Amino acid sequence: MPITEMVSRIKPLKRMLYPLYRLKKEHQHRREFEQRLRKIQNINVEINDPLNVILVTADCLRFKNTSLKGYKRDTTPFLSSLRNSGKAIAGAPWTHPSVASIMTGMYPHNHGAYIHSKVRNFDNPRAIKGIRKRFITLTEIAGLNDYEVYFATSIAVATFPMKGRAPVRLYPGETIGEVIVSDFFKWLDKIGNKNFFAYIHLGDTHQPLNPPRRFRNYFGKVENLKNIEIWAFQKPHEQRGKAFERFKENKILLYDNTIRYVDYLFEKIYRELERRGLLDNTIIVFTADHGEEFWEHAELEAKNFYDPRGVYGVGHGHNVFNEIIEVPLAVDGAVKGSLKLNNRPLIDLFPTILKLWKTEVPYKLDGHPLDEKPRQFIISEATGYGYEKKAFIVKGLKFLYAPDDSVEWVFITNKDPQESNPLKDTDITESMRKKLLSILARDEVRNKLGR
Repeated sequence: MPITEMVSRIKPLKRMLYPLYRLKKEHQHRREFEQRLRKIQNINVEINDPLNVILVTADCLRFKNTSLKGYKRDTTPFLSSLRNSGKAIAGAPWTHPSVASIMTGMYPHNHGAYIHSKVRNFDNPRAIKGIRKRFITLTEIAGLNDYEVYFATSIAVATFPMKGRAPVRLYPGETIGEVIVSDFFKWLDKIGNKNFFAYIHLGDTHQPLNPPRRFRNYFGKVENLKNIEIWAFQKPHEQRGKAFERFKENKILLYDNTIRYVDYLFEKIYRELERRGLLDNTIIVFTADHGEEFWEHAELEAKNFYDPRGVYGVGHGHNVFNEIIEVPLAVDGAVKGSLKLNNRPLIDLFPTILKLWKTEVPYKLDGHPLDEKPRQFIISEATGYGYEKKAFIVKGLKFLYAPDDSVEWVFITNKDPQESNPLKDTDITESMRKKLLSILARDEVRNKLGR
């Protein structure tokens, strides 16, 4: 893409002033990161196999619309071609707690980076907390071992849990992925042969959807409808009729076209590492922080869940249905053998990287290495709107627990993958609730004791 098109997407005044602001903020983030490393330098997390790591996260990229399992459009041909690729469950349905889970290997109720209030509303985020100080992140482990560390995104929320824990590079929200990827390649040139840890958080599949011209109509012509790049038809009374169906069809088409662009970016990064001869000593991870809902559960949500915005069925952060928490995951590069990537929690990335680095952290992790047998349950939690909702997944059963909404539902996921027929049998729900609450109570004690 011509650089003129990349730059033209950013408003003129912001284009003029933002570089100065960004430079100032980057110096601040670098200084805070170095201060944090000095405070934790006594933690023994020595990397004994000095592999590089690049972790690419696409915002709002749901598994359902990828080519990894029979989708009608070939949206992710490159991702699907990798030998270790599959489906994962995000630790949370929105960016802040999910990035913290990826970076710590802990569930949100343990790492603490979520909205600490009974009624959540990210639009007024005064109760948002950061990662608990006793937990160490992947960026910090890399920094303690004299790695060069890169953390870049156009999604501001992705930087919230990493304050003081990474040398953040924040781009304007309108920035397309190619700008960040090109900057990463320049950074690689600058650091030479030093070991590195890089985290690239792409915002292209987050609204506003605005892929480059050559991808905008990739699978078909997207009609020029009002608000097609963002959201419309967010209220229950609007979600019916021909205008709604037309908007929905075009919105999903634009989303799929944008996914194809993101897959292209994934491949571009991979091929550049291949060209530089870095594949054999670099762990390469492709994933998403959470998915996105396109009205799948709008009616069910409007009838049963409170949202302070009055918005139902669109976006993310508001619930823990599969379209919002199921994401793609691929691990490649310096990985020997095959990994078990079927329904694994994203918190398993952290211990997987630690194992490849041949190092450990001085506390128990929630995650488990991807080349080993998974733990018996998966949790996704810490919603950003309304009351707290938790998904508790055990052996083909998914328990949706939202006590303040009076919801305790169980889905048999292999028989009801669309989650349209919740079971409300009290024996089943009581059993699942007891299991979940016992885990939460155990972890609360563990956190109080600092273990």
